[in-house]
Amino acid sequence: MIRIVSTLRLAHLESAARLGRERVRQTTADANEAFGRHVRELYAATDRAERAEATTSEVGAILSRAMKELSAAQQELLLKDIELRRLRQEVTA
Repeated sequence: MIRIVSTLRLAHLESAARLGRERVRQTTADANEAFGRHVRELYAATDRAERAEATTSEVGAILSRAMKELSAAQQELLLKDIELRRLRQEVTA
């Protein structure tokens, strides 16, 4: 089948193809920009997560030391309380 295409029709087709290519270029640029933003946000989120993990570890160590100190202080307080009761018994006896 032979189809005769006029010069005007050919010009319209070329114009539509040009517009299509431009849309493809723009869409590709937009997609690349969005991907770049996504990668930057991912790196930032990973960095924040790593810092949070390090901070959590540090806080855990501080809490562990504080709990040991608290336990030692409670034991010392208990010993002093026992000694105080013993001394009171001596005084009243």
